[in-house]
Amino acid sequence: MKEIKLVGLDEVIYYDECDNGLKVYMWVNPRIHTYYATLSVKYGSIYDEFKVNGEVYKVPSGVAHFLEHLKFNESKDFTAHDYYSQTGCDTNAFTTFNYTNYQVFGSENPHQNITHLLNFVMNPYFTKTLVQKEKSIIKEEAKMGQDDPYTIMLFKHLENLLHNSYYKNVITGTVEDIKNITLEDILLVFNEFYRPDNMFLVITGNFNPYEVMEEIKVQENKRLYDKTIAKRVIPKEKNQVDLEYEEINLNVQSRKIKIGLKIPKSNFKNFTDLEIRLYNNILLKANFGNTSDFKDELLQKEIISGMSYTTEIFDDYLIVILNIDSDYKEEVIKLFTDKLNDLYIKENTFKRIKNASIASLILEFEDSEFVNSIIQSDILNYGDVLPNIKEIYENLNYDKLNEYISYFDITNKSIIVFNPTEKK
Repeated sequence: MKEIKLVGLDEVIYYDECDNGLKVYMWVNPRIHTYYATLSVKYGSIYDEFKVNGEVYKVPSGVAHFLEHLKFNESKDFTAHDYYSQTGCDTNAFTTFNYTNYQVFGSENPHQNITHLLNFVMNPYFTKTLVQKEKSIIKEEAKMGQDDPYTIMLFKHLENLLHNSYYKNVITGTVEDIKNITLEDILLVFNEFYRPDNMFLVITGNFNPYEVMEEIKVQENKRLYDKTIAKRVIPKEKNQVDLEYEEINLNVQSRKIKIGLKIPKSNFKNFTDLEIRLYNNILLKANFGNTSDFKDELLQKEIISGMSYTTEIFDDYLIVILNIDSDYKEEVIKLFTDKLNDLYIKENTFKRIKNASIASLILEFEDSEFVNSIIQSDILNYGDVLPNIKEIYENLNYDKLNEYISYFDITNKSIIVFNPTEKK
């Protein structure tokens, strides 16, 4: 077993790898009484099209989420929920664009409950009857998403920002997508992606890492796999947004304005993905965050009633979305467009945000769920745990931030306005 020492944080991540390729990361905190285990499969909703040994396969949107539901069935009349209700554990799962995550949270018998997590996720129990039964459940979930204003707003805006990218497709799939999912689709995806060397296990909390690892290796799945892991096919995407402006009537209480930027990552040639994320977060926090002068002024003048931002890297593009609540459509669009054309940060503000981020990082290493999510994020975004993350924060500098700002291009912009539906 290897120890990954987190420089400057006085923390250790234990790491080991099973013969079948499953990677295991463990962080121990003896001051708490619980443990939190997450098994992540590197397969999410954007994997609609993938290549295996030169052959391209395409499945309906929503298969990743559909498979997540099916996985809890261990046999005809027994589920993982049944098992964990008997052992006093909570279990859950979720699907994102990039991966599917299965979780167990408990306070007793970590060896038993964690190995069962591995067993039920890798259990190849699927039937046509089960697939048909699950369709009705997931169709209802998809319909709920179609009626949820926030889901509608997010994916409608992504649709306007993106041309061909699968990131614009709803994670559940549409009702029509779900109708088209077959047992053959499920088996194909399970066999190609649900393999130990395409998964990683993260365990945080109070447990003995050596005992747990020994039990995992005894129980590990010995199924042999082709050495080639399926690769996602990434559609070619245009730099321009698909639609620059749109207004839609929606069942919302107040007008929502979303301003989205689509910036090619190639703009930031001197920056790693990690640096893009860190400098971008500081830039947005300083200009649009809760303590920014811009937001405070607009709230005080009652030009806006609320504001937030989200940002992601989607393949070759940095996506930034500003979410604004305001009745003053034209004025707000002009104010925010002017602000985006004149982004800046004072050096003392940069230092304050950087130091606050470092302090937050240190303090949050008391929370097993936070640490678990940080480890997951590092592995998914950068391939492994970042042992020097504190040093990376400390080495962020003001000149490099200003260089980043100079590449922050708002040319490709999509604005969408959601007007409240008039009450009859």
